[in-house]
Amino acid sequence: MFSLLQIAVRNVLRNKRRTFITLAALLIGVTVMVSIRGTLNGLQRSLLQNVVKGQTGALQVHRAGFLKNVLSSPLSLDMPQDAAFEAKLLGVKHVTAVAPRILFAGMVNVADQTIFLGVQAVDPLREFKVVPLRESTLEDKSQFASGKVADAMVVTDQLEKALRGANVPKDAPAAILAPDKDGALSGENVTLTGIMKLNMPGEKKVGMVRLDVAQKLLKMEGRATEYILAVDDIDNIEQVAADLRLALGKDYEVSTWEDVAAFVKQAMARQSFILSLVAAVFLILMLLGVANTMLMSVLDRTREIGTMMAVGVRRSKILGLFLMEAATIGALGGIIGGAMGTAIVLVLHARGISVTFPGSNVPFTIQPFVTPGYLLAVVSIAGFGALLFAVYPAWRASRLRPVEALAGG
Repeated sequence: MFSLLQIAVRNVLRNKRRTFITLAALLIGVTVMVSIRGTLNGLQRSLLQNVVKGQTGALQVHRAGFLKNVLSSPLSLDMPQDAAFEAKLLGVKHVTAVAPRILFAGMVNVADQTIFLGVQAVDPLREFKVVPLRESTLEDKSQFASGKVADAMVVTDQLEKALRGANVPKDAPAAILAPDKDGALSGENVTLTGIMKLNMPGEKKVGMVRLDVAQKLLKMEGRATEYILAVDDIDNIEQVAADLRLALGKDYEVSTWEDVAAFVKQAMARQSFILSLVAAVFLILMLLGVANTMLMSVLDRTREIGTMMAVGVRRSKILGLFLMEAATIGALGGIIGGAMGTAIVLVLHARGISVTFPGSNVPFTIQPFVTPGYLLAVVSIAGFGALLFAVYPAWRASRLRPVEALAGG
């Protein structure tokens, strides 16, 4: 077997031009596969971090039935916002921070302009512990977060432009109006203290107000409609969700970020599918190159094959020789291509790639990475794929008749 391998390696090195062309096809294919996978890994990780640490939190707790009716912002499905309830949440292993919210639909008025919007009422200091990336979306963090302005509210820049228009001064008074918990229209004065950028595509007419202002507006003092939670490791989410459901009972529902932002999970699944499709095309093309090379090698070496048969070399040995040659080329192409792809990914990881989602105005940085498991899979596929695609040329070589082979046929 070892001597057969030596002959296979010598044959691979003998026709340098043909070997180089085949190796080049494998190198390019594997390098592209690794580079694209690494970039997509970085994109999906950044997307996940952006959602979990910038919007939803790792987990959310609501009253049972809230998510089914979330579009109607059901204020009746509220929960206590007190130390005892929060202690129960924080008592679950791996939970590191919690923050209360109230979600509701309302109107904001400035001068003669009144516009409908979706509102999130938050406790800023606690909110930014659970979703720290959200703080970076505020142009003026200090006034909203510090409590210097007790009735502070921030809105998106699109909503700000629609409210202010060309002639409305910056210090014009503003008010927020919404049906309270009993259904009666209520209003509170607010101070628009800055702009909130969107870090994900979606509804552009949204605002964020301090929780105590919303509780007074909605007659919900000491109440909230949801809690968002941070965990120490995102891999612990499912276990934490199960423990929370056990601790809270059937009156509450616990949702992971995947439940709340299902569109993100679907987008990641589509991205992975498209990548797999592209990788499959590259793989087939580069392995067809291996098959073509091996077939040409058989046609060029018919006399050599006939001579080997004439001196007693068995057909199985000839079959094995050509398969070893293909496996050698495949392994070399896979290993070198994997190394080149990894080098590209490491460079991109160190530099970072700044992107902005369509519909968002907050850029974020992608840091590509590739896992050892994927590298091993790609190298293995290149080696075994080359072996598989060489089966027919190798079988054809082993079936030549010695007399015809010696005659060059």
